[in-house]
Amino acid sequence: MLRALLLILAVASAAEAARQPNILVIFSDDHGWADLGANGADKDIRTPELDALARDGVRFTQGYVTAPQCVPSRAGLMTGRYQQRCGVDDNNKGPLPLAEVTLAERLKAAGYRTGQVGKWHLDHAAKGSSKSKAAELGKDFLPVKQGFDEQFTGALGQYHVTHGLDGKPVAQPPALIKDSRFRVTVQTDAALSFLDRRKAEPDRPWFLYLAWYAPHVPLESPEPWYSKTPEHLPKERRQALAMIAAMDEGLGRVRRKLTEIGADKDTLVFFIGDNGAPLGGAWNGSLNLPMRGQKGMVSEGGNRVPFVAAWPGRIPAGSVHGSPVISLDVAATAVAAAGLPADPALDGVDLLPRLNGAEAAPRTLYWRWGSQAAALEHPHKLVLLGDRTKLLFDITDPAGESARTDLLKQRPEVAAALEKKLQDWAATLKTPGLPTSFDRHHEELFATAGITAAPAGPIVVPGRAAPAEEWICRNGKAERRDGALRITPDGAKPAFIARTGIDLKGPLSIVLKGAGQGGPGSVSWRIEGETDFLPANVRAFDWPTDGQETRIMLPVMQKVIHLRLIAPKGGIPVGLKSLRIMGPNGEKSWDFSSR
Repeated sequence: MLRALLLILAVASAAEAARQPNILVIFSDDHGWADLGANGADKDIRTPELDALARDGVRFTQGYVTAPQCVPSRAGLMTGRYQQRCGVDDNNKGPLPLAEVTLAERLKAAGYRTGQVGKWHLDHAAKGSSKSKAAELGKDFLPVKQGFDEQFTGALGQYHVTHGLDGKPVAQPPALIKDSRFRVTVQTDAALSFLDRRKAEPDRPWFLYLAWYAPHVPLESPEPWYSKTPEHLPKERRQALAMIAAMDEGLGRVRRKLTEIGADKDTLVFFIGDNGAPLGGAWNGSLNLPMRGQKGMVSEGGNRVPFVAAWPGRIPAGSVHGSPVISLDVAATAVAAAGLPADPALDGVDLLPRLNGAEAAPRTLYWRWGSQAAALEHPHKLVLLGDRTKLLFDITDPAGESARTDLLKQRPEVAAALEKKLQDWAATLKTPGLPTSFDRHHEELFATAGITAAPAGPIVVPGRAAPAEEWICRNGKAERRDGALRITPDGAKPAFIARTGIDLKGPLSIVLKGAGQGGPGSVSWRIEGETDFLPANVRAFDWPTDGQETRIMLPVMQKVIHLRLIAPKGGIPVGLKSLRIMGPNGEKSWDFSSR
């Protein structure tokens, strides 16, 4: 009797292990690394549902996408292959060829019901195509042509659908419907509708690709989320926080629906941003801190994104994974989880063994976008800007990618090995080779981010005027000593350091790394056109103690030309090891720890 019972339990356990999981892949849009609460980069972001997903699974601190732009990033995700293999190098190189095998097609062949909701973006015509050609592509390259049984495809206001939100099939799919409600709400409702329909097929696994169109511009102020954001922040930042909060609440609704339909224990969930936040031009309010750079750059700020996965019983809960992973791994992991044979055409790896303790072989990740290219083999990252600039970084360095942290001269052998691997990879692409020229706009992006050029550490001379490159000290003295800028008051008035020539458009984020004592300090600023410091232009902050960091957001949209950093009252000496000022149009930084 006991042996029979054990046999039954063993068979049941084997059947459970062999069951194909449901797969839910969620892609947000222009969502910076800082805007995942669990990453701990910004105190204003609130993502309780995403944080809960991370607690139930794994948070990848070095999760990447294949491109710093929407179309190629989505092509890489959907195919599991570097998008350059099929020629979708950037937003102007669409659509995704029908000959490419998508993840939906792979899973559909394995018996899955497949559905897509939200932004698709893989039906875009190539640059220079006629309007008629673009319209034709709109019909012929939609998700239902790429392996999806169902779709509710659209970014804003109108959607091409196979089913209405009531769950009923439309007469001539995919039909165009309009819905003027806030886009995240509509897209969440469509995802819930797809899940409701799965009740009719309880034994059939499903794959849902939910692509929320947020916090990408155009920005909105959706309620009830916008009213809950801090009023002192710039409007764009508040709008981004509201849109991210809407996605976060939508995630909670989706996960509750999974529980309702009995799918919460056998669903593999991924949440990933499609690329970093844009900071210049049309800032969408999202932040990439502490990474440098933005959308449109192969720097960490452009390609490193929020990245979370969960699967109860298969991914250890509460894990934090610090090795690099990439969106290509979604397809490889899903294919393995579905019981399909490994396909060498896939460029990603199955993450499940790695997350469960298996020894992982070293891997190299690659990027080629516009006039930029990069290769990452933990912890080193080689960046090529055209054929004239090479940079080598240790991505675990807290100082990030900057002209000061470039290791090319110290580790030329590492750079040479990575460059050879990058060249070999590039030779396998549809258009082979690496960029041979550097776009002027890209050059400006890297320079303003401080990656190819940053202000030299200033020599501060107390009590006299200084050039725009320097900080000056008033009501005290400031000197470079013992690896820091030491600020000592000389009387009852608080000492402060000041600098003109900031010339960065707000909103600005200031990051101070302390050296010595702390206390209540403040920052004041003067914008372009103002001849004096106004009482309203002041923000209080806690001056950081030795080795600690403080982040300050200045709620100003105009160009800031002059800053004062004011030390605590009471004659308390303070110090700074480093100072960074970041805005949508660039960044300036000072390292006081070395000359």
